Amino acid sequence: MVQTDAIRCAVIGYGTAFNQGRHHAQQIADTDGMRLTAVCDIDPACVAAGRQDFPGVAGFTDVDQLLSAAVADLAVVVLPHHLHAPVAEACLTAGLDVVLEKPMALTVDECTRLITLARERQRMLTVYHNRRWDGDFLTLRQIIQEGTVGQVFQIEYFTGGYSHPGTSWRANKEVSGGAFFDWGAHVVDWVLGLMEGRRMDAVTGFFHQLVWQEVSNEDQVQAVIRFADGAVADIQQSYIALADKARWRILGTEGALVAVGEPGKNPQCRLRVLHGGHPADIVVPYAETVRGTFYPRLYTHLTRGAPLDVTPESARRVIAVLEGAEQSSASGRAVTIPFEDTVVFPHCRT
Repeated sequence: MVQTDAIRCAVIGYGTAFNQGRHHAQQIADTDGMRLTAVCDIDPACVAAGRQDFPGVAGFTDVDQLLSAAVADLAVVVLPHHLHAPVAEACLTAGLDVVLEKPMALTVDECTRLITLARERQRMLTVYHNRRWDGDFLTLRQIIQEGTVGQVFQIEYFTGGYSHPGTSWRANKEVSGGAFFDWGAHVVDWVLGLMEGRRMDAVTGFFHQLVWQEVSNEDQVQAVIRFADGAVADIQQSYIALADKARWRILGTEGALVAVGEPGKNPQCRLRVLHGGHPADIVVPYAETVRGTFYPRLYTHLTRGAPLDVTPESARRVIAVLEGAEQSSASGRAVTIPFEDTVVFPHCRT
């Protein structure tokens, strides 16, 4: 636990896709008690951009140089996915707390090594699953927790369409881990949050690469998670789907939830329950998406001992599903999820 009120933070990977490095830097700069002290990127132009965006910060083009300079208490790793584990390991070894962009890593073994190292070094390790504060997820989760739809026994999620996946590193399987390791990390995290406290049994995967042969990522991925109590979650992500379907379809013993579009495009879901023995539809507006809460809450954890919102164990469960689904698709058999723990999903309060 950091004992000083001013937590010095370094962002590693300032120039990655979608300006995520700058996003993290700004979130830190906007958080009372946290101070951006360094940016690091192998591209000198990105380092220069970071120093221009945030005057006074130190700039580095090499992680080892950053760590040797001892200018940070906490490192935020915003790199291509295959670099998450080795860079986080170096930062933990140097005595820094670590925030990893999602996904945590590419394999369960990598995650376990990081968790073990963080415990040994008594360092904080977490993953930026900031989508836990999205309005649609918060609304669905609240309805389920209130028992309005009874016991949930099936969850279906779909995202996609028919479009080229692009040519950035995110479409390179060796670097990204595959199509499922991007948006899929958020989706699996959501599903496990909706099924809080329910142990996973196994996952079955169905991966296809049929159209976009010039990239190495899959065209479509599907993971079917079976829970120990018989409940099922079916997650589909596609670049070759010419027919659309509901984003969320959740079935419970006493009701159902259907959410068609993304929160910004369709800020509501349909709740169907039995009323007097007949189906009744209720339109439920989504809660407001809460942005910018991750780092203030992390500061409270580091300085006051508040619970950590995203435990590394909960992030490892996500990787177990992503990795297991791919192994299942290759073997044609279901893959057992290797953890008996039922990590309680943190309460995503504002």
